[in-house]
Amino acid sequence: MKVTIVGSGYVGLVTGACLADAGNEVWCVDKNEAKIKSLANGVTPIYEPGLEEVIKRGLKEKRLYFTNNLAEGLDGSQVCFLTVDTPSNEDGSPDLTNVFNVAETLGDAINSHILVVTKSTVPVGTTVKIKEMIQVQLKKRKCDPNLVAVASNPEFLKEGTAVQDCRYPDRIVVGVEKSQDSELLKELYEPFMRKRECFLIMDIASSELSKYAANAMLATRISFMNEMAGLCEKVGADIRHIRHAVGWDPRIGSQFLYPGLGYGGSCFPKDISALIELGKKEDCPVKLIEAVDAINQNQREKFLKKIVHYFGGTQNLKGKGIAMWGLAFKPETDDIRQAPSLFLIEKLLEWGAEIRAFDPVAMDNVRPLFGKKVTFCPGNYQCLEGADCLVITTEWNEFRSPNFLRMKQLLNKPVLFDGRNLYEPQKMKELGFDYFSIGR
Repeated sequence: MKVTIVGSGYVGLVTGACLADAGNEVWCVDKNEAKIKSLANGVTPIYEPGLEEVIKRGLKEKRLYFTNNLAEGLDGSQVCFLTVDTPSNEDGSPDLTNVFNVAETLGDAINSHILVVTKSTVPVGTTVKIKEMIQVQLKKRKCDPNLVAVASNPEFLKEGTAVQDCRYPDRIVVGVEKSQDSELLKELYEPFMRKRECFLIMDIASSELSKYAANAMLATRISFMNEMAGLCEKVGADIRHIRHAVGWDPRIGSQFLYPGLGYGGSCFPKDISALIELGKKEDCPVKLIEAVDAINQNQREKFLKKIVHYFGGTQNLKGKGIAMWGLAFKPETDDIRQAPSLFLIEKLLEWGAEIRAFDPVAMDNVRPLFGKKVTFCPGNYQCLEGADCLVITTEWNEFRSPNFLRMKQLLNKPVLFDGRNLYEPQKMKELGFDYFSIGR
């Protein structure tokens, strides 16, 4: 099957590469000429385990193509996925400018029957609006408006495991107007359902809302545990034991029950804001989700206060060396969007602290934000040299079992603020560290 992917960002690249790897002819279209040129040479603009290998295989076997020419990408295609970004407006609602611009462009380029599938995360009603916009353009060209059909197919990829998630999905959600459209998409996704059937067919509105609902539920679990962690610190309980007692209940399960610095990245913050704004627009406030968002913002402030309190106030942070392990919002990605590390760095710099930072893959993305204000180090131990404390913000595997004696020698004082609860408090005490974690 020939498939067109409009938008070569995170979702578009993973989806396109995996569909090509399953034997389809996939054309990825993007207006960014430099990006397309790099991708055509097998150079990926993002860090995602396994993605570059799949892209290079698709290029070599001539199943995966990259172009700036939409007409070329659409020629003979049966399915066109829209994977352009939908950033947040100032009020938190999604900015659909890119989506609607593509819709108009498609209306000028479509010459044969095609199924246009919205994979970008969009509010209810957007997919139908896309169809209307395309049909207006088709009518202007005196083409049959029925050349276009639309569907919604939200993505549920997790950064760091996106290739595996695409190949072995836990569910594939499609919202359609006609049954034949779902049949076409089921045929396309059949190679990814060899182990089990996971194809969910529904109306378009339900499909569009399902992505927001799923992310809101996961974000709620994270904020819930961070609330419990704060209470644990007040009453002398241990959040690890609470997590086990709650997570071992089969009705609840253990995933996303880890306390920390709150959620970040490109999806949760944006989708939570969009859901809150949708509730306001429809005069149906989502009070629980508003609380989830507020808790998430407050979690970073609470962690920062631990650092400030230890040094005796913000005035005493001037000139203090702060080592930071981890910059990405989570491990196995270079994505720094809404990363807790950025909030901490901004505040600590504002108070005169000197930041030394290390991340295995995300430093190049952070450099343009802070320039020479932050010292970026080639390794995690070099990062500690002469620092007055260590702050851990990302749970990369290489941080889990470090040489603690070497750490003590490199730091001015053995002080550690662990935003990811990587180490055992009792062990750290025995090693002579002043150790501060979350909910313990």
